[in-house]
Amino acid sequence: MKLNRKELRKIQYDFNSYSNRLLQANYKDYAGVLAKFVRYIDGTPIISDYIHGCGSCEWDLEKEIKEVQGSHGGLIFSLGETDEEEIRNVYAVLRYLVENNSSVYCGVAMGYSFSSKWQDKIKGFNERFVMVLIRHVERYLTKIGIDMGIDEKNVYNVTVQNGQAIIANDNSSVTATTNIGATANEIEQLITAVRTKMDTLTSDEDKEAVSESLEVIEAEVVSEKPKKSMIKTAIASLQAIKGTVEFGSAVAALIQFVGPMLS
Repeated sequence: MKLNRKELRKIQYDFNSYSNRLLQANYKDYAGVLAKFVRYIDGTPIISDYIHGCGSCEWDLEKEIKEVQGSHGGLIFSLGETDEEEIRNVYAVLRYLVENNSSVYCGVAMGYSFSSKWQDKIKGFNERFVMVLIRHVERYLTKIGIDMGIDEKNVYNVTVQNGQAIIANDNSSVTATTNIGATANEIEQLITAVRTKMDTLTSDEDKEAVSESLEVIEAEVVSEKPKKSMIKTAIASLQAIKGTVEFGSAVAALIQFVGPMLS
């Protein structure tokens, strides 16, 4: 598929929106919200291809799901030993639940919380099962964004082989990863991108920490003798902050370009 960085950011935004809605859904609305989440994945090639590239679930889904449902909270799903197994197994279960209109909060989610409240069981199911798939997809999309660089106009051919993204320039026939020197102008663009995404953070302390870290990086990278220790500390501070997918992507892109200065 052909994709530029701007289009990728839109996909990241939409995936984050569908994911957050699912994670915050009321247990009475959960089945409908889950169906929309699965339909979005199936209708977004860059995500769907990634999941299917991890292989097919080898479980007898009907048997597995009936066992978990029938245990009345005594059993939960096994995720698998590898990243690929986790991705394909979680997706397969969610898709089966949607296709068969299976109950979640009073069915497969029962064993994910000791609480007697239905909402807590949905919360536990999301945190211990659904989030596994969400985090894998977030990481995958972020890595593609890093490989694309910062130019939003460049168009890339993105294909998936065995769960790995292969990125090439639009007119290129070879696998390519964009390598861009850390010039002052490019660093400034990357820092501006992080500052823009900083507004999505909910904690004032986190915003202040981001702002201070960016000021350190901004000052040191243009210095004749940058202090590597200060840059490393600033980077560590940014990495410690948990924000949205877009914020994480912007931070990762900045770190990708600053990294060579520390070697």
